[in-house]
Amino acid sequence: SCNKEVHLEMIGEETEIDRNVVEALYEPMVHMIRNSIDHGLETQEARTAAGKPAKGTITLRAYHKGGNIIIEISDDGQGLNRFNILEKAIQSGIITGEEDLSDEEIYKLVMAPGFSTAAEITDISGRGVGMDVVKKAIEDLSGRIDIYSEEGKGSTFAISLPLTLAIIEGMLVRVG
Repeated sequence: SCNKEVHLEMIGEETEIDRNVVEALYEPMVHMIRNSIDHGLETQEARTAAGKPAKGTITLRAYHKGGNIIIEISDDGQGLNRFNILEKAIQSGIITGEEDLSDEEIYKLVMAPGFSTAAEITDISGRGVGMDVVKKAIEDLSGRIDIYSEEGKGSTFAISLPLTLAIIEGMLVRVG
């Protein structure tokens, strides 16, 4: 529906993960892949003008790191536009514009409730169901999302989750 050609590359299919985590990740993953296609990848014309292949690539990578599973969704698109994000965040009242934010803090603004950079409402974007829903779903699994982006080169959304949901929060108390 975005009229873009996309190659999906999957790395780490053999990575094992708890079935409950897989089920809980389905909706957030679909949302993030759709965002990569709609917001991340340029049109074929824009890609060829920038010297890139007409067909965009989205890479889904899964691997273990320590006691966590890392799932990265990367695209070779235009990257996050710092200026556009700041402008929309100020218009939306998420920030005042007086803050001195790092790139990482600016990128995290895309996960604020109600935040959207969509110019028009489509089947994929601008419907008010944003990255805040994805962030909440990941945090409900005791995980976090980190965002890396380079303008003109693409973006990576890295989800870090515990290997299993069987881990129970607890408190250790020592008396003596």
